[in-house]
Amino acid sequence: MKVIRWLLSFYIFGYLFYHLTPVFYAVHVNYAPPKPAPLPYQKTCKVVFGVKTALDRGVGRPGSLERTLEEKGITFSFGHSIDYSPRIKKGNVPEGYGYRDLGRLTLFSYFIFAYIPELITFSEREDPYGLLNPRDCKPILSDLPVLVSTPLGELPSYSFVLGKRWNLAYPDCDSMLSFYPVVGREFSFSIYSPPKLNPPLDAPLPKAQLNLKVEGKKVLMLVYRDGKLSEIYDQPLLTLNLEEEGSYQLKVYSYKFKAFGSYFGLRFVGCLSEIRVKPF
Repeated sequence: MKVIRWLLSFYIFGYLFYHLTPVFYAVHVNYAPPKPAPLPYQKTCKVVFGVKTALDRGVGRPGSLERTLEEKGITFSFGHSIDYSPRIKKGNVPEGYGYRDLGRLTLFSYFIFAYIPELITFSEREDPYGLLNPRDCKPILSDLPVLVSTPLGELPSYSFVLGKRWNLAYPDCDSMLSFYPVVGREFSFSIYSPPKLNPPLDAPLPKAQLNLKVEGKKVLMLVYRDGKLSEIYDQPLLTLNLEEEGSYQLKVYSYKFKAFGSYFGLRFVGCLSEIRVKPF
């Protein structure tokens, strides 16, 4: 009985520690009233990288991946050996964050304290990549390999391999000049720099208006300017006027709850980077 009580106490402590960390303390929180602009309709272009099938020295069936991409609303899967279909295509896999970047301890904690409890209770499963705390805003790779493939399905399934994560192609599916990671929630943004909507970001902009929308509540947005944290917003809708010279980056997190200026249980949602502003 002592062993059982010890194991139960250890599990409860680990469960609470997992779900309440990391913690972020904000001395001051900014607020910017959202000012939605009448922008033209744009279809979100969701892209995944690094998924392996039998065509790419893996074991999963391309047809199974195709169905999963369609179910999840993923526009393209890039990095395959051939253009198998309109969704499964050739292309380079950029440098990004794969499952190995999470670390073994993080993955073990995810399975023990999140995946198994959510599986038992039939709850919506959180994505393990939400445990990332990326320093650089790089794409996310869905590179977990399928180990077994049968006519009945794959193990792990492509639904698990893809999770609830993708990369937003900027500015759209036709250009795809850059890719920004998204985990766990719908995330959309637009950049307006007169007179252009969603201009290329390879050169500085004279000024820019950044409009962001994140699904759900309990959203924390951290704005960095020249590598230093400059503003903190606790809101899912945000309009930022970027007029001062500098290189801007934004990181978005969800959180479980807040108390006395502390935000508990942060989970990575997405980021934007290299928005450079240089007034004329």
